[in-house]
Amino acid sequence: MATVTDFCILDKLIQAEYTFQPVKEKELSMPTTRIPKGPQQLPNDSRVRELRAALDKDPFNINLRLMLSAALENSGKTLEAVKVLQDTVEKARRNLGVTYCTLGSSLMKADKPDEALRHFDTAIEVDPSNSSFYLSNKAAALNKIGLADKAKALYQDLLGRSDLAKETRRIVNSNLKDIR
Repeated sequence: MATVTDFCILDKLIQAEYTFQPVKEKELSMPTTRIPKGPQQLPNDSRVRELRAALDKDPFNINLRLMLSAALENSGKTLEAVKVLQDTVEKARRNLGVTYCTLGSSLMKADKPDEALRHFDTAIEVDPSNSSFYLSNKAAALNKIGLADKAKALYQDLLGRSDLAKETRRIVNSNLKDIR
């Protein structure tokens, strides 16, 4: 279930313009603003269908998810709207984790491993479901700043995890050989 913190993260994403691809008016044949409640309001079933179809094409688009939630709420389907928002928080969290990890990787390439470590830690905080991958990047940063013993220990801990993806396991093994 989403918490206040989850919605704060989502709010920060929206405020920081971490929206994923704005919807162009011509892609959707509906207004992009919330339909006001009132007796003149028409049923939103076609709008909900259209938004769901657009989300099938772009499942990480936060703007579409927020519009779908609003359409569901305006149709009186509040519980469905809440479920869409909870799913949106999870998708936003995952994208935010990947974004921090990518920033950390770019900082590693720019020879700034100290800064990269911070971003790998933040990625782990906001997206713990993908922590194995972020931890392998963190170990590489530790190794680069001369903390080979800590990096080696982290790599060995990662190899003992059951949730380690096959490709991440390959990368960890390769990096561990470089340390020895």
